Amino acid sequence: MWKELVSNLIALVIGYSLSYFWSLYHRKKRSAGQAAIFAGLAGPTKFVFPPREEVASSFLPRISIEDFMAINNIISAYILAGFDPPNKVLDSKHISDKDKRQNNLILICSSKTNTTTAEALKLLKEQNSSKTHLIPDFKNDPTTDQIQIRWKTGIFPSETFDQKGPDYTDIAIIMKSRSPWAGQHKILIIAGIRGIGTWGAAEFVKKWWKPLYEKKAGKKTGDFAALIQVQYENYDIKSAELLDLIDFDT
Repeated sequence: MWKELVSNLIALVIGYSLSYFWSLYHRKKRSAGQAAIFAGLAGPTKFVFPPREEVASSFLPRISIEDFMAINNIISAYILAGFDPPNKVLDSKHISDKDKRQNNLILICSSKTNTTTAEALKLLKEQNSSKTHLIPDFKNDPTTDQIQIRWKTGIFPSETFDQKGPDYTDIAIIMKSRSPWAGQHKILIIAGIRGIGTWGAAEFVKKWWKPLYEKKAGKKTGDFAALIQVQYENYDIKSAELLDLIDFDT
């Protein structure tokens, strides 16, 4: 009886240990790749979002549901990568020059709604005159007045303007670079043409980041710009796919 009990106990311990270390191995493997995206973005980091239309009874800046979901996804991605997530948020109307100089920044939404994103892209182009085509623009089509992404030699429109639902397809940019306000810091831009693109790009960082990590030809922890296609249906992001990537370290 005792021999049988000891044998069962040993088998249980061995089984638990193998399960634990197998799980630990996969968590480390996952976090190693995902953590590379956030390299340089630990420490003092703040989210910056565009304020939406205020209401008379509100004391705090309004935020869109899509922007909120994007921030929530990035927080989850930080945790999955083994980092402490940022716990400070600012709206782009109230961020100070000191905030820009002393923090890493995660900029939510494009230059069309987030003035801090607009300033960052403008400064980066000025500071990298030989690589301006590698830094994305959000411009209005002169014919339709619809926002498009212009990047490298391509123009990338959003199908959402012409779609009737319930399915929508948007385009977004994910970009990590040194901060144009302080070279020792980093910025991460999460920006769709429409709100669902911003939300979906953040979900890509949380769930579908592997193709980005694998496609980086230079330093895995280095800076990059990525073009993402987002599929939305029935109040949810169904998928987000990497279309192209520029590695700033090659």
